[in-house]
Amino acid sequence: QLEDLYLIALVHRRDIKSLRDLTAEHLPLLRNILQEGKEAIVKRFGVPSSQLRIYLHYQPSYQHLHVHFTALGYDAPGSSVERAHLLADVIDNLAMDSLYYQKRALTFPLRVDEPLFKKFQEAGKV
Repeated sequence: QLEDLYLIALVHRRDIKSLRDLTAEHLPLLRNILQEGKEAIVKRFGVPSSQLRIYLHYQPSYQHLHVHFTALGYDAPGSSVERAHLLADVIDNLAMDSLYYQKRALTFPLRVDEPLFKKFQEAGKV
């Protein structure tokens, strides 16, 4: 059903693990994912791009760059502002500064059962 449409575009390149790896060199790839993804969804499902949320997670659930395409009205897990970075914004940020995501502080939520949270505890940071 289209109300909870949830699709993922996987990047074939294995050297791009997350948002942190992206630079202006990747702009053609990101623009292609954005354009081709929107076109494929409108063609296959009839959902216009104005009704899509297109984003990347930071921290990602797995270390292989992927882009989420969800129906705008669907409250998908991880689509909140703390974790989701809109692909259009990522493209704009990298166009302004090639190393934007290497320089920027990125906040994200952690659950207490996550290994990274335990490492912060061990380091006395929580």
